[in-house]
Amino acid sequence: RGSSGINAEYGGGGPDLEALQARSEEAGIGESKNVQVLHFDGSYGSHDIRLIELSKDLVELFKKEKEFILRGEEGEDAVLCTSNQTYELRECTTSNSLLLSPGLDRTTEEREPVTRHISATTFTYYELKLCRAKLDKMRSLLKRSAFRGEEFEGTIKGKLNTTDLLGLIQASEKEIRSGLDDIGSVELDGYWRTVETEYLTSVMSRVLMLLVEKGWSWERVPLIECCRALEELQPLFVSELSLRLYGTQVEESDSEVYIKLSEDKVCRFYAEYILSSSAGMFHLNEFMEVWNDALPEGMTPREDHLKGIALISRNKTPCTVSYLPLSDLPVDPASRFNHLFSRQEKWHQDDITPYLQDLIGPGQTVNSLLLKHCRSSTDPVTKKKIYNSRQRQ
Repeated sequence: RGSSGINAEYGGGGPDLEALQARSEEAGIGESKNVQVLHFDGSYGSHDIRLIELSKDLVELFKKEKEFILRGEEGEDAVLCTSNQTYELRECTTSNSLLLSPGLDRTTEEREPVTRHISATTFTYYELKLCRAKLDKMRSLLKRSAFRGEEFEGTIKGKLNTTDLLGLIQASEKEIRSGLDDIGSVELDGYWRTVETEYLTSVMSRVLMLLVEKGWSWERVPLIECCRALEELQPLFVSELSLRLYGTQVEESDSEVYIKLSEDKVCRFYAEYILSSSAGMFHLNEFMEVWNDALPEGMTPREDHLKGIALISRNKTPCTVSYLPLSDLPVDPASRFNHLFSRQEKWHQDDITPYLQDLIGPGQTVNSLLLKHCRSSTDPVTKKKIYNSRQRQ
């Protein structure tokens, strides 16, 4: 932001080099090999230029990337997106005057004074900070046009295609596409669609019931035969989507594709199905029995399957479990913590961490979030740290 040499403003016939050198000696600067004379243009003060401060790494990135896009609607803080990353755009203020001069060359070694035309002065600039993609809005937007059966397709409004999402979501294209995969969306007739939770639950229930009926192992489900067997009850693409959401392809032949269902995902599916169907809470032991009976043979439920979808209250006798899905929690960190502490006063780190993972941005950790929003103490029984709200007295 500074410049080498002596900067001054002169009128009339221009500066005298010897006089400038004498001034520099008086000021204790020493001999200057780079004298630059500042001339303030007639249009000085009015400009449409904004400054961005870039690190060396970002300069190299700007040279390699083909385009950068500023994204954000009215009321949102703008972000700058590359092809695969998102940066917060923060306005900073400096006490120094930043003089804007077109064509400034700070490498000149000319001894004769060089006149620089100053078009404007600013005291603000922007800095870029790598941040997590802001994908929460995408989930809520796609929820409005979620697929819930072919009979309802004529009433669905607000469908969004890739171009729409790129204009609305504050994230890079790569992050948006990754987010679409994470929430189980599918491109249908050119529009991105999710499947309504209740409808997907019924779809997956039919798939798992068919496994029992046909005697298929959940470790080798014939995808094409399964989808065709359920075609009269649900569209082929929905059956395939559910199998790919809850499993991975393990084998393929000329006529068939085989899917191995994920034990963890299916266990979580049934746990959420049982818990969401009940308005209250379960005794933990009773819930584990109901849960185990609902699963395909060979699958075993574990308490860690409940992370991020249920709250286990161990401070009660007997222990209870209640529905608390991550997807229903506020996206603002302060509001998230307030909601969690309204459900349970004290949390062990292992229990609260699954509800914080989506808040962690580049360079952040769970511990930094806990330090900012919580008080900590030591559990006298387990000797482990426990966390409670800073707002509680």
